[in-house]
Amino acid sequence: MVVNFFGSIQPVVLGLEEIPGEGSFAEREFVMFITSVVIMLPLSMFRDLSTLSWTSFVSVFCDVLLVLFILMFSPIRETVGDAGGLGDVLKEQAVNPGFFIGFGVLTLAMMCQHYAFLVAGSLSNLTTTRWAAVTKSSVTISFFLCAVLGIAGYLGFLSETKGDVLNNFDPTSLEATVARGLLAATMFLTYP
Repeated sequence: MVVNFFGSIQPVVLGLEEIPGEGSFAEREFVMFITSVVIMLPLSMFRDLSTLSWTSFVSVFCDVLLVLFILMFSPIRETVGDAGGLGDVLKEQAVNPGFFIGFGVLTLAMMCQHYAFLVAGSLSNLTTTRWAAVTKSSVTISFFLCAVLGIAGYLGFLSETKGDVLNNFDPTSLEATVARGLLAATMFLTYP
């Protein structure tokens, strides 16, 4: 899924195609290969996660900007107004079978325990108090950003919301291209 996602947004961000996923297969594969070798591979070669603290900061900053983009540019007011207001939207669409699909994906994403030992090993002066503070703050921030992004994205497009909410925006708009760039940056910096 990550490979397919990278292949659909990188060419758009680089200006090689206008609509995500509409370029040639060879072009997408070439862009993915080059960006993986130039960006992700060198970052993945560090032994200690503490050397990636600056990339983590930039990644979280890009995430925050991406959430702000969705809040600012999603047509929430118009979409909810056309649907009869927030009360009607909640009443008609609160129980949706698709919720459980998305909830399962987010639950898995929030529980990346395979990195726990690497993060713990990179903390200086590791204590249970410091470890608890790191885990609580990171999970809380992640949950908040995911919830705001998901709610704002869904309210902006309701049943027309696509799997990648950025695909709901005009693919030729500068704002959507910048948002895709932020998403690509955060994925590049998070993967290692």
